[in-house]
Amino acid sequence: MLLAGCASAPEPVAVDPLALIDRDAALYLYIPAQSHLPLVSKALARIGGMSEQDAEKIAARAQTVCIAEESTRARTVFQLAASGSFPAGMAKLALTQHNGWLSQTADGLSFPYSYYQNTQSLVQVALPSAATALVSSDVSPQLALYDAAVSAPDEGGVPAGFDKAAYEFLTTGKPDDIRFYERKADAFFQNVAGVNLKLPLSSVSGVLEHSQKTDAGYRVTLILEVNEANAAPAKMKALLAGMKLALFGIPATVTQTGARRITITDLEVSKETLLSMFAW
Repeated sequence: MLLAGCASAPEPVAVDPLALIDRDAALYLYIPAQSHLPLVSKALARIGGMSEQDAEKIAARAQTVCIAEESTRARTVFQLAASGSFPAGMAKLALTQHNGWLSQTADGLSFPYSYYQNTQSLVQVALPSAATALVSSDVSPQLALYDAAVSAPDEGGVPAGFDKAAYEFLTTGKPDDIRFYERKADAFFQNVAGVNLKLPLSSVSGVLEHSQKTDAGYRVTLILEVNEANAAPAKMKALLAGMKLALFGIPATVTQTGARRITITDLEVSKETLLSMFAW
């Protein structure tokens, strides 16, 4: 068992996990954990410095897992926020100094939230209430977001400062699908397809659903939004033809589905490939 907050922490409060991650990251993922337990467990084990056994226990209690990620020369962002049911007291039993975790306190907030840092990976984990879990290299900004959300609850909708298009895409769709939104589109497309097309894109979003071909894989749909300056019909036609040529030999279907939109379907990825795509 792994996550828990202080025994006298605030009562569980339903806070949208997307409201507890960076507002200006490049990549966002929205994962319904109960539909993807093996994937969530492996991701937690890789990023949290946890044993697979502990990661499986956390995943089993999570409902929705949201991740913000970006890695550039200027900054590195990796934040995870999960909603679910995480009984109080678990952390004190598992996140011990003997197991390589140091207990610390985030000051300057309305409540002195406790968190734990792994002495080897330096990853931090916190449970500000029994309904919310946080994982990152620095949970202080996330705890501040949680503290603000609890102090002044909103009425739902897009969290302040969050990209509206990204939020609406991430939270709309079939309940069992993983959804992602990438604002630095070409870099992500290179990871997915293995080619650098230097495309004039404003974003790439997509849906990951369980493959019908293999139990261990995912079926991927990519939605590419072209920059407005490059969306003239002639340019779109040329871009579509170029993409089909670049992806020749890759089992994928490329179609134009809007004035600025190109959709790629029939891509298949394994669970391991998916984990590597998101740098976990």
